[in-house]
Amino acid sequence: MAHVSKGTVSRVINGIPGVGDDTRRRVMKLIESLDFHPNASARGLAARKTNTMGFVIPHTGKYTLTSTFWPMFLTVVTQEAAARGINVLLSTARAEDDVDSAFRTILRGRRIDGAIIGAEQFGDKQLAELLLKSLPFVMMGRSAKISSYYVDVDNALGARIASEHLVAKGHSRIAILAGPDWLPYVDDRIRGARDVLREHGLPDPVVVHCSYDTAEAVRCVQGILLSRPAVSAIFVAAGDLVVGTLKACADMGLNVPHDISVVSFDDHPFFAHLSPGITAVAQPIEELGAAAVQMLVELMAGREPERRAMIIAPHLVERGSCAAPRDRENTPR
Repeated sequence: MAHVSKGTVSRVINGIPGVGDDTRRRVMKLIESLDFHPNASARGLAARKTNTMGFVIPHTGKYTLTSTFWPMFLTVVTQEAAARGINVLLSTARAEDDVDSAFRTILRGRRIDGAIIGAEQFGDKQLAELLLKSLPFVMMGRSAKISSYYVDVDNALGARIASEHLVAKGHSRIAILAGPDWLPYVDDRIRGARDVLREHGLPDPVVVHCSYDTAEAVRCVQGILLSRPAVSAIFVAAGDLVVGTLKACADMGLNVPHDISVVSFDDHPFFAHLSPGITAVAQPIEELGAAAVQMLVELMAGREPERRAMIIAPHLVERGSCAAPRDRENTPR
């Protein structure tokens, strides 16, 4: 319609010199009258870029969107990416034991320029896939398999903060309800708590591992409270286990915090609205998400990020779920 080549139109759209003023005005008038917008997919194919980053969470969609951590982290990542004009393609696993499905879906056809990946179930097979595709990626969490670009919270420090809080309240018999024992960050949290108790000359904590399932958490906590009546506080080492912990206490007629104190690793907005509110070690999710996106943007642009790794300290949010201990052995049920 403008009686010029596609190359001339391209130069006008992209503000490239070499086009006469009359031609530029004629093309711009047509663009405006036709409400024409360049095809983003076609542009991506021409530039071999999709302007999209992937976000691989190695859990099912159901768990991902109901957990205490991943929805908030996803929110930050999408906001940070949108501020840079980048789309986010989310991929989750079909089943907890089929983490490969999350990678296959997002890597098929190279629909992304890079990816942020949850490190929890990252292994040799997933690493091989990423290297084969030459795909830039940043880990959320540290992987035992590879020293890569990653962001993470200081898990051991967070457990220390929670344990110091309980010790300061006077607790000496503490139980830890921890996540699955094969997750590296679970070990870090147990180690941090154990170190604090040993430094104070207190007995090692009772440690019970549990999947991130509320019903199993109820059974585990009931087992702790029945078999260890001297336990006066529970460090719930993952926010996903808090609801199960509170239900177990309620079912046994125990009041939080008068009969048993509870502190969580992970905070969540609804923790403030429970009665009592849950004291929690809050992960710096906004900082983690912003750092992960910035690191990946640098890698996608072919630049080396300022830092290969960023470990950020958490902080304690004190509410009403912790109190001084009292003798529970003679408390009527």
